[in-house]
Amino acid sequence: MVAVTGLLLLVSGITANAKAQTYTVSEASTMTIYGSANVTDWEAKVKTIRGEVVIRNMDESDWSEAQASWFEKVEISLPVEDIDSDSRRMNNNMHGYLKKDQYPEITYRLIEAQELAVMDNPGVVLTVRGVISAAGAEMEIVHDVQIKMNESGSFVVSGSHDLKMTDFGIDPPTAMLGSIRSRDEMTITFELHME
Repeated sequence: MVAVTGLLLLVSGITANAKAQTYTVSEASTMTIYGSANVTDWEAKVKTIRGEVVIRNMDESDWSEAQASWFEKVEISLPVEDIDSDSRRMNNNMHGYLKKDQYPEITYRLIEAQELAVMDNPGVVLTVRGVISAAGAEMEIVHDVQIKMNESGSFVVSGSHDLKMTDFGIDPPTAMLGSIRSRDEMTITFELHME
């Protein structure tokens, strides 16, 4: 009886895993970091985004039955050297503050998908809890993302989130003997095309 129960659990586990689908971030994806100083605003594009999303039990043609628990894994990585502000000096400063040589990537990892609401267009709004690692520090965040399905079966994950440099142990930079001061707050916006 124990052997039969074990076999059934094994088979059901294999079946569940077989239903899981892995999607990867495509080159069409975009991410931008917005910030400001006391004299001007600034922005930096993330030129390389890598990652994957694993979803189980998903009927690609219909999101109406979707549940938060279907989202098993989200892992995103951003090479620090590929964050570009179109200014060599600012890039060098930014990469230095992010400790590029010690921590060459910024990463995001899903802890859990908490809540899901179905939209009409079709798509969903998903509330997730995850961890961002940058410059040797980790920060747990809770945020919403919108997910829209394409006719091809791929989908787009979009959203934005406000962060502070000090959350990662980074003191907001200054220049010109302190007359130019970067503000602590910044906003990250993203549109991830998953295929």
